[in-house]
Formats: sequence, structure tokens, C-alpha cells
Amino acid sequence: MSKTPFELRMELLSMAKDLLVDEYHSKNSFAQDQWHRQLEIDRSVPAPTGIKYPSEDDVIAKAKKLNAFISNEI
Repeated sequence: MSKTPFELRMELLSMAKDLLVDEYHSKNSFAQDQWHRQLEIDRSVPAPTGIKYPSEDDVIAKAKKLNAFISNEI
């Protein structure tokens, strides 16, 4: 049974969100690990900042990019 366009869009959004959240957690974990290593050398090192959790716009943009790839537009 084939999926409806709505189901396909929802699947793309879910996939995009999952990819972006996984990327966020990877970057955050890497930054935290580096920070902990630097703390062993210098206790005055500030905590990492600047790693932004994916927004709704980020998820939609990623879904559009995935859709373009799937549709052979890239």
C-alpha cells in the first residue's frame, strides 16, 4: 500500500527532525567532552555555548533538502 502525500511529508519532517536532533546531541556531547578535558588543565575555562537546538524552521529546511534529494532535484 502506498503512502499518501501527507504521510510522506510527515515522514520527511520526522526524519529531518531526528537527523537534526542527533546532530545537536553529537555536537553538544563533543563540546562538553572538550570542555571537561580543558577544565582539567584550566579551571577558568567557560562552559561551551552557541550550540543551538534545531528550530521548526531548521526542521522544515532540512525536510525540503531531503525532499529535493528524493525527487532528484539535486
